[in-house]
Amino acid sequence: MSPPDAGEGFVRLALAIDQHFPGYVDAYFGPQALSHAARQRGKVPLAELAVEAQGLAASVASDGSLAHRRRDWLQGEITAMQTTLSLLAGEELDILIEVRRLYGVTPAWVEEATFEEAHHALEAVLPGSGPVTERALAFRQRLRVSLERVRPAFDRLHEDLRRRTLAYFPLPHEETCDILCVRDKPWLAYNLYKGSGRSRIDFNLDWPMHVHQLPEILAHEAYPGHHTELAIKEEGLVEGEGWLEQSVVLSNSPACLVSEGMAMNALRVIAGPNEVTAYYADLLDAAGLPAQEASRVADFVRAWRPLERVSDNQILLLHGEKASEDEVVAYGVRFGLTPEDEQRKLLRFYQEPLSRSYGFNYTIGRDLVERYLAAAPDRKAAFAALLSEPMTPRQLDLVAEP
Repeated sequence: MSPPDAGEGFVRLALAIDQHFPGYVDAYFGPQALSHAARQRGKVPLAELAVEAQGLAASVASDGSLAHRRRDWLQGEITAMQTTLSLLAGEELDILIEVRRLYGVTPAWVEEATFEEAHHALEAVLPGSGPVTERALAFRQRLRVSLERVRPAFDRLHEDLRRRTLAYFPLPHEETCDILCVRDKPWLAYNLYKGSGRSRIDFNLDWPMHVHQLPEILAHEAYPGHHTELAIKEEGLVEGEGWLEQSVVLSNSPACLVSEGMAMNALRVIAGPNEVTAYYADLLDAAGLPAQEASRVADFVRAWRPLERVSDNQILLLHGEKASEDEVVAYGVRFGLTPEDEQRKLLRFYQEPLSRSYGFNYTIGRDLVERYLAAAPDRKAAFAALLSEPMTPRQLDLVAEP
């Protein structure tokens, strides 16, 4: 067993940083006495917290009783904490260095040829004969739905994803997810894990919701995504192993990249292509749209996928090249084939202090976890390991290397 203060020191430092950077602690489900102590302590000077972080890093590095994977995980998270403290103190970092220190990966510019190839693939999928931009906008607009209207199909989807997840992964008894609708947020959907196997998932009604997104979002946020991961780790690592550091979820750390990568792959771990297409058909029917369009929707999703990397370049343009807001939006309209109003919403996300570089977690994290799963002899067993063990991007990369 590790010294009892290893995890506690981690939690205390995380909660102290949150006093300066509200929202930095995305979720906390450990002892409330530590949370109360952090509030009572108030804002500790950043220089003092930097010293605490340095001491914690040295303690973890020299602790021979820590399991190897646990030490690696802690070291990556503490490096991210030290980087956040430096940024809060006013240090300006190149965006590539910032991402490397926060998330443990280095982003790269995606060649526009990748997006142009996706445009050509979409031309073969989308109905009509006009410019691909107009056809993509028209098709997505047609798939736009009200969550309230398709709620019966959405609830069936929710139940089926939960059933499939329970069949493969050891969720704790009496876990539950509540679905709420909210407005005025910079994200599309969000999981708030409350502890004891309970989550609240918020859907932002200010964002357009499309048929093909609903299965992805629900799997991402709930089954077998974020909710499933946190419920399993709370029961197995926090309560079972006493690893207190697993009771706090940071917004900017390597664990975010792994977690988002898992969530981006979640749907296709438990549902095959035909089953996902069946979800589309049920939702289309509930929305009063032709269910036979489900196959075209599935083709559209596959062709569209490379365009998710447009956001990588936009973040590099905004924070690396110091491009103007209008330039970043225009880039997204041109290569991402999405309307300006959606791009303005994305720009808000890229500009929020907590999420300015977070977008890489979805794309780089997705690809990293996808390679890790592809290298495993049993995808579900590999995903189960991700759900129950603390892993770093480097550990996943080593497994995925040929």
